[in-house]
Amino acid sequence: MAIELEVDVEGAESVLKTVYESIKEEREEGVNTVFKGGLLSLYVSISGSSSNEIARLRAVVNTWLRLLKIAQDMVEVVANG
Repeated sequence: MAIELEVDVEGAESVLKTVYESIKEEREEGVNTVFKGGLLSLYVSISGSSSNEIARLRAVVNTWLRLLKIAQDMVEVVANG
């Protein structure tokens, strides 16, 4: 059994594209990022069904959401000089 989660991020296309470009090289098994049509999507899939796997899913998602937030903050800092 696999536990899967999809998170879609909407916003200004130029900001999302820059965020995507800055994180796309980060690789982790079971994690994929896609930028298409002004939407940035994060896909996470964890194999297993135990409570440990749910905790692992939460940790992976939290890590990637923080990474997205940091990348977005940096884009805004650079844009505002």
